[in-house]
Amino acid sequence: MDRLYLIAEAGGEHFAIPAEAVESVVTASDVVPVPLADPMIAGVSALRSKVITVVDTVAAIEGGSAAVAAGSSLVVVKIEDFLYGLAVDDVHDVVDFSADPERLGASFAPGWQRVSTGVIEIEDRTIVVIDPGALLTTPEVAAA
Repeated sequence: MDRLYLIAEAGGEHFAIPAEAVESVVTASDVVPVPLADPMIAGVSALRSKVITVVDTVAAIEGGSAAVAAGSSLVVVKIEDFLYGLAVDDVHDVVDFSADPERLGASFAPGWQRVSTGVIEIEDRTIVVIDPGALLTTPEVAAA
């Protein structure tokens, strides 16, 4: 069965998100910081009269503090009835892929292994497929 994936880039890394997880791709308006939020949370932003939580995708995967500016591209996903905007550097394409993602090899960093459901090969390039919900689980929570 063919599957569609949105190919995006963050922190210089290309990755895929299953298209069925994507609500839309938008440009971030003002991102308002939220006091005491997890460091990967850049803040909240308005999207068609709804509030979305803006997540710095690189900070969520590799650790560190969020840094998302107005004008950044956001891949909007719905997780447990809440909207999240995953900040990315670029959105490249939507691709059709017929096979299931293959198991992720040991050569990937721990953060990528934590959020990945596998890899796909597109045009001789290995692309990590991520689970958007796993981005919201920090390594400390996953280890508990």
